[in-house]
Amino acid sequence: MIGERVRLAREACRLTQKSLAVSSGVPPGTIGSIENGLISEPSDNTIFKISVATGFPVGFFYLGQLPDMPEGRFRHKKRVPAKDRMQIRAQVRQTVELVQRSEQCLRLPKVTLSPITPSLDIDQIERLAVETREKLGIGQRDPIPNFTRAVERAGVVVVRLPYVPGCDSYSVWPDYGFRGRPIIAIVGDHPGDRDRANVGHELGHLLLHTEANNIEYDQAETEAWRFAGAILLPVAAAKDLMRRHLTMRVLMAIKANYGTSMSLTIRRAYDLGLISDDHYASLNKQLSARGWRTHEPVPVRNEETLLIKKIVSHMSDGDSLRDKNIHLNLQDQVLRKLLAPVSAISQSEGNVLTFPGSSMKGIIESNSHAKEVNDMPTTGEKPGKGTYKCLGCGQLVVLDDATDTLPPCPSCSGTEFVAV
Repeated sequence: MIGERVRLAREACRLTQKSLAVSSGVPPGTIGSIENGLISEPSDNTIFKISVATGFPVGFFYLGQLPDMPEGRFRHKKRVPAKDRMQIRAQVRQTVELVQRSEQCLRLPKVTLSPITPSLDIDQIERLAVETREKLGIGQRDPIPNFTRAVERAGVVVVRLPYVPGCDSYSVWPDYGFRGRPIIAIVGDHPGDRDRANVGHELGHLLLHTEANNIEYDQAETEAWRFAGAILLPVAAAKDLMRRHLTMRVLMAIKANYGTSMSLTIRRAYDLGLISDDHYASLNKQLSARGWRTHEPVPVRNEETLLIKKIVSHMSDGDSLRDKNIHLNLQDQVLRKLLAPVSAISQSEGNVLTFPGSSMKGIIESNSHAKEVNDMPTTGEKPGKGTYKCLGCGQLVVLDDATDTLPPCPSCSGTEFVAV
C-alpha cells in the first residue's frame, strides 16, 4: 500500500524513478522495490526523503489503500505525453480520497444527475441538455448565472488543479453505481468563458460516457462539445438570439449575457443549422484575424469552486497551509490550487459579464456525527454581526452591524468566507 502511494506521489510530480532518486537521495532500485511491493515497510527516513522531494506530507504514505479510480476523460491536445495524463490522474486521485474521507463526517449535496446508458444521437443529446437544465433548476431560455455552483449543487465536485501543458480539463466518476461522486477538474488558469465551457464539456463526458467504455476519442469529444453548447446556450434561446445575421457584435452581446465564448457560440450556431458553411468559415476567419482565438473581448468572470473549499475548511484546522495539511495529507501544490481564490487568476480588468451572485448556503451540512457547519457567506451578502474568515488566506473580517455587507477579503480579494 505504501508502494502505490509512492508511485502516485512520483507521478503527481511528473518524475521517473530515476529522477525521484536524484531529488530524494533514495537509490532508484529501492524506489522500484517499494513501488513493486518488494519492500513493503520502507524505513521512516526513506519515506521522509521521498516526502520532501515530492511535496507530500509524511502522513500521506501511511493512509492505506488508495481509492479505486477509472481512467476518466481528458480534454487535451491529441499528442499529450503519458506523463502529463498520469500527473493529472494522480492529482485528481488525491482529491477523490479527500472527498471520500469527508463523506464519513459531512453530508455533501446529493448527486442528482445520472449517466446515460445507451449511445445517444444529436437530437437526444440536445434533449439530455434540456433535462439536465431542469434538474439544475434553470429555465430553458435563461442564462446560467454561476455554472460551477449549479453543478456543485447537483453533487458534482469541481476543483482547480495546477497547470499541465496541453491539458484543459478532466472528469471521472469513481465508484459509479456504489454511491460514488463525480469529479470535474479544471487544469490551469483560463478565462471565465473557457472555464464554463470546460465544465460543460466534462459534465457531458460524465453523463454521456461514464458507461461508454468503447467510444472513440473523437466521437466522445464531439458529443461532449455538443452537450456543452446545448446546456450553456439552449436551443430556444439560441434560435431567438441568432435568427438575424450573426456578426461579431451579436456574438459579443450573446457572450455578455450567456457567458459563452464567441468561438463556442459560432459552433453552436453552425450545429443548429443557423449559419451556412461559408458564414461559419467567415466568422472563424474574423476571430483569427483580430487575434481573438486566444484573447476574446468581453471578459467573463471566473467562478469559485466553493464546495471543495468548504470540504477543505471542515477537514482541516489551522491557518497555515502546513497546519491544514497535517489533516488533509495532500500534495502542497495541489492544496494551494484548491484554496486559491479566483481573483488570483490573471484576467482583464472591467469584467462585462455581471451575473447575479448566488449563495451556497446549505450546500453542505453536518451529519449527526459531525461538528456543526456554520453558514458560509460570500461577498455581497449580509450574514449578520460577527467575525468571518477568508477561505483563501485566513484573513479575518469583522462586521459590527447586522446590516453590514460582507466585503471582499482585504488581503487576497477572496469572496468566500466561513463564520468564526
